[in-house]
Amino acid sequence: MKRKIFTLLFCCALGFTYAQDASDFGANDILIANFENKNPVVTDSLWTDSLKTTPITTASANITLAENPFPVENTSATSAKYVRPAGGWRSLYIRFDRSIILSKTPYLQVQVYPVAGKSPAKSSITINLINDKGEVVGVGGYKDQIVQDEWTTVTAFLGKNKSSIKFNTIEIQLNNGDSVANIDDTEYYIDQIGFKAPTDGVELPSTIFYETFGKSYFGDWEDGKVSGQIAGEMGTAALFDSIGGFTSGIHFTFKDIAADTVATFVARAWGMNANYEGASGNARIQFRSTIPGTLETGDIDVANNSDLKLSFGFGTQQYWAYDSNIAASRPKVEISVDGGNFYEIYSNSDFLLATGNFGNFDWGQPAEYEDGIFKLVEYPFTTIEGATLSPATKINLRISYKSGSNFWIDDMWLSGKSTGTGISNPKSEAFTVYPNPATNHISTPNAQRVTIVDLNGRVVKEAFNTEKVDVRSLAKGAYIVKVKIDNVTKIGKLIKE
Repeated sequence: MKRKIFTLLFCCALGFTYAQDASDFGANDILIANFENKNPVVTDSLWTDSLKTTPITTASANITLAENPFPVENTSATSAKYVRPAGGWRSLYIRFDRSIILSKTPYLQVQVYPVAGKSPAKSSITINLINDKGEVVGVGGYKDQIVQDEWTTVTAFLGKNKSSIKFNTIEIQLNNGDSVANIDDTEYYIDQIGFKAPTDGVELPSTIFYETFGKSYFGDWEDGKVSGQIAGEMGTAALFDSIGGFTSGIHFTFKDIAADTVATFVARAWGMNANYEGASGNARIQFRSTIPGTLETGDIDVANNSDLKLSFGFGTQQYWAYDSNIAASRPKVEISVDGGNFYEIYSNSDFLLATGNFGNFDWGQPAEYEDGIFKLVEYPFTTIEGATLSPATKINLRISYKSGSNFWIDDMWLSGKSTGTGISNPKSEAFTVYPNPATNHISTPNAQRVTIVDLNGRVVKEAFNTEKVDVRSLAKGAYIVKVKIDNVTKIGKLIKE
């Protein structure tokens, strides 16, 4: 009560500040919901059917608009009040119709306020960015030990992911599996949902690819039960690929270069603490002196990108007392440019430059366990002479063991400075939809890709390399048609009868 009285007095003193839209979202941020002038539909599920084809568009009956309970911490006048039924919904969903350029607004944010006496003593919240099929693009927006009667901001760093219009839904999980939330109704306030730019306003490098080596737990792989596996954690890269181990879309190979044969691939299917922003915290892969394998990407298109740089999480899992080679652990990173020979590139990371320096090494005392000191290292791309790499059309990367104890890598991020139009500024022209209105099909001559979206921004039809698109399954109404022809996107409007 004292706190609420203080809040009231404080807000009266500030007066005009409270009356304004005092959201902390600036001009470079993207506000999805503040439940005042931005009040999207919030649903308890995404679909009405198990096949995930019919979307739910009815707002959740468990969400109402209410007065902000503590406007000193969050100056928004109104917030969403969520009453989660006992044992009921564990997630809320908000669809949006914006293409998010994650290099510009990399932080997905949600604010939550657990109500005292009507929520667990300590709450937990997870936020994900997903698509209409529920496929997660980025996990990591998790916070536990959230106290009652206070606004807490939960943030997911998604800046390493490629910009996309595919992922159009924010999922908010509250106290998933908590015993109190399972046996009693619980109450929360939710507010200030959206994507935020870096505090310094500097846009992140564009992502060419981002590899997490698994965004979920592969129990069968960890237990050595995947058909064809050698043993637990070991198999071939192709086998790991077949169970969805590589998440970037690149089909890595792992082989013994000297013998040009397939080598044993080691992947651990559970996470390791990391000291870098946006760590995926899931699977990782290992390099060993006893397995002289080389991880290779194959050709990657890097046209319209400059200032290329490879980053990845790097760490050991050893005791100093048993392995004095920890400080000497090194990967070998090589690059081939436009089909040329491979040559080694070097990192200027302070972490790696500390080779052998036991007295001033960041990993702590020799007897300490090193599992929680996963560091991010960077490899700026240069020529053999050390000069900045000139523009390239394609590159091929490979990484292998070089020295020291066994080590792990995770979260490979190849980034660059975009010099082309990129996804953020696609060329667009008008497209004439014919016939229009349409009943059965529309003509799309020479189309490489056709995307039809409804007026809520949801993709309802997609086709590739086709002269016409069947629209009989679409409900009557208006749609936007995006057609890609000769790498130019053209946009038109369709009326379905």
